[in-house]
Amino acid sequence: MALIKGFCILLLCQFLGEVTGRALLLPVPGPVLGMLFLLLGLMLRGRLRKRLLPAPDIEGEGVLRVDENTDRDLGQRQLARALLRERVPASLRLASNGLLSHLSLLFVPAGVGVMVHFELIARDLTAIAITLVASIAVTQFVTAWLLQRLIDRGSATPSGAGGKSPSADEVSS
Repeated sequence: MALIKGFCILLLCQFLGEVTGRALLLPVPGPVLGMLFLLLGLMLRGRLRKRLLPAPDIEGEGVLRVDENTDRDLGQRQLARALLRERVPASLRLASNGLLSHLSLLFVPAGVGVMVHFELIARDLTAIAITLVASIAVTQFVTAWLLQRLIDRGSATPSGAGGKSPSADEVSS
């Protein structure tokens, strides 16, 4: 049952992506939009999780952040806490791990397509090679430029304003 629930979540996100892409005439494939919807859903779930699950206090025990009316909706909070205990729902994890374990099979149609249309690819091999090399070069250039900008911005921040880099102890914890 959990596997079916996980696949239903994945298919629902893909369906929402397809509908959104076609309704808004976006040049983005529906499954890509579906992955964005899934990501947004998991991020929203994470925010709810942070608000409803106990936050550790100094002694390491949990403290539930609630307002003055704690008795009124305690049952609802306990239910929400139980549902949000895991970062990724177990059913979604089960379905996605099943798909990922057979990911290589999903590349078979693309490989067959390359073999079937090899003559077409061979005709345009020079253009394909130039495009691949140029796109790799542009990607590396933009990545290096962006990284340098981020490094420069980090070093320009005064150490008193939070620009201090974490020590090894802070990183490991």
